[in-house]
Amino acid sequence: MNSDPLSATALVTLPAIGVFKDVSQRARQLLANAGRFESLAHGAYLTTQGQPHDTMSVVIAGSMKVYVHSHADILEVAIVKPGETVGEMNLLDPVARASADVVVGDPSVVFTISREDFQAMVQQDPLVGLELVTALGKELCQRLRKTSETMLRQTETTRANFRDMDY
Repeated sequence: MNSDPLSATALVTLPAIGVFKDVSQRARQLLANAGRFESLAHGAYLTTQGQPHDTMSVVIAGSMKVYVHSHADILEVAIVKPGETVGEMNLLDPVARASADVVVGDPSVVFTISREDFQAMVQQDPLVGLELVTALGKELCQRLRKTSETMLRQTETTRANFRDMDY
C-alpha cells in the first residue's frame, strides 16, 4: 500500500472535511464503500459542460477549476477545494448533463460515486441516506447564498458605474 496518506490507494473512508465534516463515521464509511477513490493529473477533465453526467465527486486533495462557456465566452466560476463537491446536483435532481467543465488544477485525489450506487446505498440504509442528503442540502444552500450575495454585489457595482458615467 502507498505510504502517502493522500494517495487514492491509501484511502479507505472519506475524511471528515468540507461537506462531510459533521457526517458520522458510519455514513462516511458506507459512502466510501459504495464509490471509488482515484488520482487525477493536472489538466484532466472531471466533467464537460453539456455532456452526460451522473456522478458526484468530492475533492479529497488538490483542486479543480470550474468553467462555463457559451459561444466563444469562457468564464471561470469557481475553484473547488478539498472537502467540496462536484456533480452533487445530479444525485438529487438527475438532469444528467454537466452544467460546467471541471478541470483538475493541482494533481488531485477525488472520491466519486454514481447516482445509481448512491441510490442503492440510501435504500440499504435510509438513516445514513438522510444524513448524507442533509449534508449535501446544506452545501447547496451555502452555495446558493454565496451566489446570491455575489450577484447582489455585482449589480450594485454595475449600478454605481452607470451612475458615475458622464452622459
